[in-house]
Order: sequence, then structure tokens, then C-alpha cells
Amino acid sequence: MEAKEYYRFLLQRYCAGIATPAEEEELFAELGKQSDDAEWVAMLDELHAYTEADPQYNPAEYEPVLQSILQQGSTGRVRPIRRMRRWVAAAAAALLLTAAGSYWLLHTRNSSPATPVVVAADVQPGKNGAVLTLANGQQVVLDNRDDGLITSAQGTQVVLKNGQVEYQPSGTGAPVNNTLHTPRGRKFRMQLPDGTLVWLNAASALTFPTAFTGTERKVELTGEAYFEVTKGKTPFVVALSNKTSITVLGTHFNVSAYTDDPGISTTLLQGAVRVNVPAHPSVLKPGQQLLFDKGAGTVALNNHVDTAAVMAWKNGVLNFQDKKLTTVVAMIARWYDIDVTYASTPPDIAFVGEIGSDVNLSSVLTFLKESGVAFRLENRTLIIGKQ
Repeated sequence: MEAKEYYRFLLQRYCAGIATPAEEEELFAELGKQSDDAEWVAMLDELHAYTEADPQYNPAEYEPVLQSILQQGSTGRVRPIRRMRRWVAAAAAALLLTAAGSYWLLHTRNSSPATPVVVAADVQPGKNGAVLTLANGQQVVLDNRDDGLITSAQGTQVVLKNGQVEYQPSGTGAPVNNTLHTPRGRKFRMQLPDGTLVWLNAASALTFPTAFTGTERKVELTGEAYFEVTKGKTPFVVALSNKTSITVLGTHFNVSAYTDDPGISTTLLQGAVRVNVPAHPSVLKPGQQLLFDKGAGTVALNNHVDTAAVMAWKNGVLNFQDKKLTTVVAMIARWYDIDVTYASTPPDIAFVGEIGSDVNLSSVLTFLKESGVAFRLENRTLIIGKQ
């Protein structure tokens, strides 16, 4: 990414309130170096154009937020107020609108704002929820269920606590397999019997024993999940499709292994993992991502992956940065529980930006329209390439 695009990206993240402390420091450090506002004003004007078109936009509410940002901007090399006020005002407007939940940052390169898409029956975003299938075939729907004991069997208590399923060993008994499944439009988190924490993205499933015994702690995953593995005497193994698996002792990592995706990606945040890909076993270091192409049987290693972008789904954000249209549409379909068909060959578009996962589908469709994507929504089917 070119320098200008990179700082545009940082500015977007800052205005959306999702920039990390390091990103904020880098952004303000760069602002302190500049002697000409032209490029920054152009970028902020682009963001400001969105806020002025929004009915909740109120310029009179700028000042408190503006002064707060000015104080942040005063750290390091100070720029004159007359220079900074224009871009800070635009940032303040963006921040105010973000708080209202209506501001979005998505656009493609060299695009211009589009008229918002109006949907007759708007589609609500996904939410926390899942279905737990017990060993006897009983299915427990966890959406909006009150905290408390779900079941007790085979020496294990299954408890729902603060929106998280926890498996708590309470005695002895032969372990049996359970499956936690998140339908489209749902995501959920759980704690395995060994204390390992797992976040499941939409349209995913994790099969696991009610107690870990033997020489390994093995689970099976389809879809996407983030693991914070508790250290133990035995290795933790995540079995995937295509004879692929991941072996760890204690670490934090993300796996995306949807059956309808062309590849399987493993991203390491902490510790070390061994990705057991046929003919290409690899050991990852923090900040690396291994992509296995299921069709070609090849692997590619990214040594400097944007881990924040990878983990965006867990943190309530749909991140479309540098992703192709087919990938973006697949993410939308899973989160909003809609079907997608293509009336023509998908255009070769790479997107920039992200949007909160708590907005209705109409906001995302506005982004697609702005990006130059032709589509039509018929009931709950999005037809790409059809006006």
C-alpha cells in the first residue's frame, strides 16, 4: 500500500474509533511532520462529505470533540490551530457520527459517494447465538437463553455464563463428542474443558470431547474460529478439511477454513503453531499467516500479515481491506444470512476499508453501490451483476 493510502487507512480507523494506540501515535506523528495541509484536507473532505449527507449530522456538536482531538494533536510537534482546525473538524464530525452508529468508511479506490440504497424490508445484522448438539442428538438453541446449567453428563457440567458456553469437569466419565454450530448470522464463544477459549464466526462448527484424555487434545473445525489455547502437557490439535491440521501447546491463532472458500488460512498472534498441510508442513511465528490453496495444493507464507484485519470479525468489524468482491460478498452472506448468485462474471475489484458488523444490510449495499457493483436484492437473495 502506498504511503498516502496507508495514512488514509489510519485516518479512517481513527475516525471510526478503532485505531490501536500505536496507529494513533503513528498518525499524529505523521501529521506533526507535515508543512502542507493539502493532502490531509482532501482526505478529510472526503470523509466530511459523508457526514454532511447524514440527517444526524449536527455541526454545532463539533466543539467539545474538536477540542479533545486538538489536545491529542498537541503532543509532539504542534501545528498552528488555523491549520489543524479544518481537518480536526471533519474528524470530529466523523467521530460524532460513529458514536451514533451510522457512519461508515467503506469505499474503493478513486470512488465517489453514492446515494444510499433503500431496502423495502431491511435485513438486520447478525448477533450472538449458536446451536449446541449434545452426544444424544439433543439440540440446545443458545440465542437469548438465560445463564445457568444446560446439561450435566459424563462427569462434565455444561453451563451458559455471561453469553459463553463453559465445559466444567465435575467428576469422572467417558468423554463424548458435542458440537457447537453457529448458523449464518450468528457468532459465539465458548470455553473448552481444558480452559481453552474459542470464538466461532458465522456459519462455523466445532466438534470437541466433553473431556480431553489421551495423548492429544483434538477438536474438529469447519468455518472460522479464533483460539486462545491453554497450555497443557498434551498438544492441542485442530483438525480441518483436506487432511490439514494445526498442532499447538499454548498459543493464540485464527483459522479460516470455510468449505466454500478456495483456501485455508492460519494466522498466528502469539506462541507457535505447526500447520500440517499435505507435503508442506510449516511452523509459524507470531505475525505470520499461512494460506493453503485447496485446489492447487500449494502454500504461501505472509510474513507481515495485518493481524488487526484478520481479527476484525471477532471485534465487531467486517474488514474488507484488500479483499476481492467474491470474498467480500461471501462475508456479507454469512453475517446477514442471505443467499448470493452471480448473473455475470464478478468484476475484479479490491476494496479498502471496513464497517461495523452492527449495521443493517442497506448500509453495506450502499457501499457495494458506491464501489460500482451492479446488483439487485430480491427477498433475501443478492444477485450480483443485475440492476
